[in-house]
Amino acid sequence: MKDIYEISMLIDLYGQLLTPSQLKCLELHHNHDLSLAEIAEEMKISRQGVHDFIKRGRAALYEYEEKLGLLKRFLNVKKQLESIQYDFTFLNDEELSEDNRNILSSIESKLVGIITSL
Repeated sequence: MKDIYEISMLIDLYGQLLTPSQLKCLELHHNHDLSLAEIAEEMKISRQGVHDFIKRGRAALYEYEEKLGLLKRFLNVKKQLESIQYDFTFLNDEELSEDNRNILSSIESKLVGIITSL
């Protein structure tokens, strides 16, 4: 399951750097859960051709990630934002002034918006 999530994220980040055939095969296989035979039929190529496109596409995605590290940075930022959101639960609203509670609420809602958009 982790591999499927990771590949899907890598496709989102680096998919446009792949060849059109690699991108289409990877998207159909990972995002639409089609078998190699189904993809081969749709693209009018052999199963071996589909396998090769997927294999080369995955290798390229992992190479891009190794060099650029966008997924690693994305996941790190998301983890830090979720940690900040968790820390908000420990703030005691009763001890804050009305203005500070409003500011805190505004910050928390903006943080939730950022996390949700990731």
